[in-house]
Formats: sequence, structure tokens, C-alpha cells
Amino acid sequence: MAYRSRERVARILAHEEADRVPFDSFRGAGVRALLDTMDLSPDQRECYTEGDFRYLHFRLPEDRTRFEAYLPGLPPEATLSPWGVGRVAAITADGYAAGSKLYHPLAEVNTIEELERFPFPDVTAPECHEHLPDAVQAAKEDQFTVLGQMSQTILETAYEMRGMERLFVDMFERPDYVRTLFERIAERRRFQARCFAEAGVDVLRIGDDIATQTGLLVSPETYREWIKPLHADTVAAAREVNPDIQVLYHSDGTLTALLPDLIEVGVTAINPAQPECMPPAEIKREFGDRLTLWGCITTQSTYAHGTADQVVEDLRMLMTDAAPEGGLVISFINVLPTERLMENLRCFYSVMYDIVRYR
Repeated sequence: MAYRSRERVARILAHEEADRVPFDSFRGAGVRALLDTMDLSPDQRECYTEGDFRYLHFRLPEDRTRFEAYLPGLPPEATLSPWGVGRVAAITADGYAAGSKLYHPLAEVNTIEELERFPFPDVTAPECHEHLPDAVQAAKEDQFTVLGQMSQTILETAYEMRGMERLFVDMFERPDYVRTLFERIAERRRFQARCFAEAGVDVLRIGDDIATQTGLLVSPETYREWIKPLHADTVAAAREVNPDIQVLYHSDGTLTALLPDLIEVGVTAINPAQPECMPPAEIKREFGDRLTLWGCITTQSTYAHGTADQVVEDLRMLMTDAAPEGGLVISFINVLPTERLMENLRCFYSVMYDIVRYR
């Protein structure tokens, strides 16, 4: 039988047990090469290479000429986001990917008047979203659970455009500027959320990296004043179309202090639920009836530095601590593909398919 099942994921997101825990697959070239060397059944290979989920995006144009005046000195090898954020990949001495150096198009845009002239992307253009209904239908016919990808929703987009330190200082020195910037981003996010819901996605993926592993980047009070209303309005825009749409919120780090607020906003799942700072058993015990844990893989610790036995132990622990009564999706996030990690991924792919069964 084919691996994928929309019913499986629907049950898990409804906090019911299914045949197995869904997998949000990790699609790197190195992983594909690793899997090509392994003796896997067709269902295992489908699980590992495609998983249960299909992510869909707006097709926003990437026109460098629109942002040339805002990014003097941008290296020719830089990629450019539709929001004008430049990126140059950083590589470790061993040749592994290690994030990016960012170029901020609003770094020298210091007044509301200048901000109003900035060429924000036009998400309403039909060519940006007219493909979505057909893409959703095709993905569902292939038994994928479909996500509308819209993370870096407000805060993270703003601090990538402006620069994190500048933006946080602006909250005190230029509060009206920040509110204007947030609203220019948010109005586009509301339109996107509504379009995704109209196209029929199952899950709206929002989020802003708002935490480190030791605490939040902003206080809960600052989140509630500046960002929470915009997150809530974005979710509401989708729920006006589909009241039952699931909402996945992404942020690295420890989100525990904000989980009640995110639940109030309408979030139904959190990613990556980083075990190093958000122990799955504790989060499941307190919030497991309201939130799905989407991630829960110890990429920074066990997979980066541990042994194959510890990889197996981690998976079994998830089945004990986080999988009962549904509400768990396994996925990787922010992996640095070192030699040790690739060895531990081989172990993961050797055992995961059999371990994460409910029955």
C-alpha cells in the first residue's frame, strides 16, 4: 500500500492516534544521496523522501532592480528575497552550510515618508497566487496534507529588512515607524492567509523567530502589545474562510512563555518544539490537548554529537512522552550536515519507520 494518508494526519492533528506518527520530511541533497545508498521498502522511501506534507508558496517576483538603491554594495552572488533582503551563504571551514550574511534594505530608511516609498511586494497580483487552487487539489489527490507557507510573518520579516538591533531600538525611538512597517507587512500577510484558505490548504504555517534557547527576544508584554494583534488578525483572515484551518507557528528556541498567547491567537501546532529547551514530555503534559508538537528532533545535541543508540532512545522516548493520543509530527529543522550527523541520520532512517507506529 502507498505510504501517505491524509486521514492519518487529520487524526493526529485532531489529537487522536492513527497508524503511525506523520513525518515532515527533510529534503536536502545530502539526505537524498544518503537514502540512495540504503535498502528501503517503497513505503519507507516514500516516507523519507516525500513525507506526509506538501508546502505551497506565493510566487513573488525577485526583481533586483527594485532594490538597487536600498542595497549599495550588495555582492553579485547574493540572492534577494521579494522583500529586498539580500543573502550570501556562509560556509564552514569544512565546507558545510552555516547560515547566511544578510543585507538589510531598510537599514538607512529612517522616516515613515521614506518607508511609504519602499517597493514592498505586491502579493495581490494574480500571477502570485492564481496557481494555488490547482496546486492544492493536485497535492490532496496525492494524499499530501497541504500547508500554506507564510512564516517570517511579521517580526522576523521586519528585522531582516531593517536589521534586528535597529528595529528593537526603533521600538523606543521611532515607535510610529515600527507600527507603520509592521502594518505594511501585516496587510500583505492577511491577504496571503485569506488566499491560502480560499485555495483549500489544510494548514497555515505562520511564525517569527522570537526566542533563543534561554529566553524570548522580546518580553511577553512587548509581544502582546506589538505583534500578537497582527498574528491574531492574520489567523482570523484565514478562519473567516475556513474556521477549521490548522495553524502551525514556527520559532526556534524556547517558546514556553508565549504558548498561552499563541493558543489565544489561534495556533494549533508549534515547530520545531526544540527538545533541548522545550522538553516534549513537559510541553505535552501542559499543552498537549491544545497544541500539536511538530518537530521534537534533537538535531543540536543527539544527532550532532550523540551515538546511534541515543538516536534510537530519543525516538522511543518520543513515542512514550509525546505520541500518545496524537498531537505529534516528527520533523528536522536547522541541521548542520557534519559527518557525525550524517552517520546518525543513517541510523534514524534505518529504524524510524518501525519505531513510530501506534500499532
